[in-house]
Formats: sequence, C-alpha cells, structure tokens
Amino acid sequence: DRHYKRCVYAGINIIGTNGEVMPCQWKFQVGPSVGIEAGDHIWCARYLLE
Repeated sequence: DRHYKRCVYAGINIIGTNGEVMPCQWKFQVGPSVGIEAGDHIWCARYLLE
C-alpha cells in the first residue's frame, strides 16, 4: 500500500498489484506507458520499493 501511494505521488503509472501464491510475495504492473517512459517508470518504481 505504501509503495503504491509513493508511486502515484511520483507520477508513476501503476495499473495493478496482486498477491502471488506464496505468502509475502507480491507483484505490481507499471503502465500504460509508451517507449522509454515504461523503462523509466519501472526503474523508479523499483527504487521506491527499496
């Protein structure tokens, strides 16, 4: 939840988050973005995750 809020505040397009099969395993999806912007958004989102 904190990661999602940080991404939204930073202007990163997050289209979804969901839990995986194993406990404490989550994934998020960045988009929709065009071209190099998608790469920029995923790198920034990963940075905010740490």
